[in-house]
Amino acid sequence: MRILDIDLDFFLNKIMFWKKDNKRLNEKEYIPWKKEKVIDFLENRCGLSSDNKIKGRIIKKHHEAFYFWRELIYRGELTLPFEVVHIDAHADLGLGDLSYKYIMEELLHKPLNERDNPNPKYICEGNYLAFSIANSWISKLTYITHPKGGNDLLKEYFMDYNLNSGYIQMKKMNDVNNPNSIISLEPKVKFEKIPYKDFKDNGNFNYIVLAISPRYTPKRADALIPIFRKYIDEI
Repeated sequence: MRILDIDLDFFLNKIMFWKKDNKRLNEKEYIPWKKEKVIDFLENRCGLSSDNKIKGRIIKKHHEAFYFWRELIYRGELTLPFEVVHIDAHADLGLGDLSYKYIMEELLHKPLNERDNPNPKYICEGNYLAFSIANSWISKLTYITHPKGGNDLLKEYFMDYNLNSGYIQMKKMNDVNNPNSIISLEPKVKFEKIPYKDFKDNGNFNYIVLAISPRYTPKRADALIPIFRKYIDEI
């Protein structure tokens, strides 16, 4: 099964990194795409059609996707493992926080069936994909990058600590700062990073997620939300 995972902050002229407050972005500095450009991207790059809506959910903060997917898994409507196509200004694999330490030193030490209720202190909109991978939910992650993004990957998650390996492979460790403390390796997850101009899909998705991400978008960007609703059968 395949999920199209979109963040509204992708459709801006520039990216906000390291946001500290909850205020909306400056509307003069952060400018949304024109509606026609968004429609063209969704239909001709993502392969979506308003005549064939795909089940999905519009959420406020992107880590709500983790709980949406868990809900679908619990109901038997989302089969494991699944593929995620992530269209976002950020990788959402965790960078600049301590979630990687929690995941590799604590969460991965738990049995697989006990990992889907992580400590809420650590999961957030900037790292929920790492938590999804730690649960062995994802078999392939494709990161569609913003023209000014794509360099926010954490090497600790990648096979052999190599960002160009083509695989994410988490490590159960005693100490993330000591590579010799690896206890075991998690299953490999195929990883691909594609610039948005090179991306083209046939639209064969089972679910869609759209995150509004108000901390990382100006208020004007909300005017784009009705466009996405034309392609989503909200559940």
